[in-house]
This record gives sequence, C-alpha cells and structure tokens, in this order.
Amino acid sequence: MPPDLNINFYKIAPLLLLLGALSLWSCVVVDSYFVLIPIASFILLLALMITYKKANEIIFELIPRLGFLYAILASLAVTLLSASLLLISAEAVHIDNTLNGLSMLRISMILGAPIGVMSWVLLSKRIGYKNIFMLKSFLISYALVAAAATSQINRGVDGAEQKTIVRGVMEKRENSGGLTTFLAQQKPAHYITIPYDGGVERLAVPTSVWDTMYKNATLNLTAKAGYFGYDYVVRFNGRTL
Repeated sequence: MPPDLNINFYKIAPLLLLLGALSLWSCVVVDSYFVLIPIASFILLLALMITYKKANEIIFELIPRLGFLYAILASLAVTLLSASLLLISAEAVHIDNTLNGLSMLRISMILGAPIGVMSWVLLSKRIGYKNIFMLKSFLISYALVAAAATSQINRGVDGAEQKTIVRGVMEKRENSGGLTTFLAQQKPAHYITIPYDGGVERLAVPTSVWDTMYKNATLNLTAKAGYFGYDYVVRFNGRTL
C-alpha cells in the first residue's frame, strides 16, 4: 500500500513559508535567469499538492498516489537545492572577503546541516515515507542556506567599527570562473593571498586592484567588524567593493 500523504496545509505551513521565502530571497540577491528554477518548482509543488488534495479516484487511476508522491518530493528537492545553490553562489565572493571566512563557513554549515536532517525526519514520519536522496537534499540545502544567511548577517552591520590592515601580497591568481559564478551570472573575481592570523587568507579583489598587484606588494585593507566577530573587507587600497 503506497503512503497516503494526508496533506494538511496548516501543519506544513512553516515548510511552505520557508520554501516561498527561499525562492523570493534568491530572486532578490541573485541577478540571474536561474532564479526562475526555484520559483517555477515552488509553484509546481503547490499545484501538485492542491491537485492531490482535491483529486478523486478517477485522477488517481490516471496518476497513482505514489506518482504524486514522487512528483511532490522532486519539486520540493529542486526548490530547496536550486534556491540554496543560488544563495551561496551570490554570497561566495563575500565569504572570500570575510577574514577567517572559511571558519565562519564551516561552523554555519555544521549548525545548519542537522536542522535540515531533523526537518526531513519529521516530514518523513508525517508522510510515512523515507528516502535517502531527500535526506541529503535537506542536509545540503539547510547547510548552504545557513552559510549564506550567516555571511549576509555578519557583513550587514551598519556603522560598524572599521580598521586598517596592511599586508604584503603573497600570490595573485587568475580566476576563469566556476559553478558559483555561472549560477550567479557574475564576472569572475581574481584572487590574491595574504598572510593573516598565522595562516594564509584568500581575497577576491576588484580587477582594477588585481591588475596593479605584484608579489610582495603592500596592500591596505579596510575591514569592518562583523556581527558574528568575523571582519569583512570593504576597501582595497582605498577602492570600495
């Protein structure tokens, strides 16, 4: 006997609100035609759920209940994954320019992942259906959303204290682009590395600054204090990001 979804829109309202918010959030922060993917998949998800709720046995003879279940879960997974990938793609360059940004990234993802797992566990119990792909989708999506949200909040402090950091350039690297720049439809930012806090920090710098840089050149950074304690670079040699 296939699982009966027993869709109760009141009980799953928080999840639907979260999915809708993620879809709209990606539209606001990402200037890319890929934002149509989470929006379209979210609308499809709602349409499938309403159709399933209102369907009679004639409909279920054409489309089995299990078919509806797979379609609904697929739309849910696509909405989560596409929105979270777009959000982290838009935020990637800012994470690069957050000092000790990798530490912030790891901690936020570690905190977000178990929330995603628990969300799917609770949902799977409610619908009586377990699926490892959906578990991984929730885990990855929540981890990425947590990282993007943490970075945005950290760098979004108005009037935060600023400080000047002087460092020598260790290395400069060209960037031909990757998945994040492709999804966010951004021009790839070039990188330089500097010594920082006993290690090496990679920064994504404006092209005008990168072109004039050379090994051992002096770089003046202006960084503002982040909300979570991770300083965020706002100017390179006086040039604002």
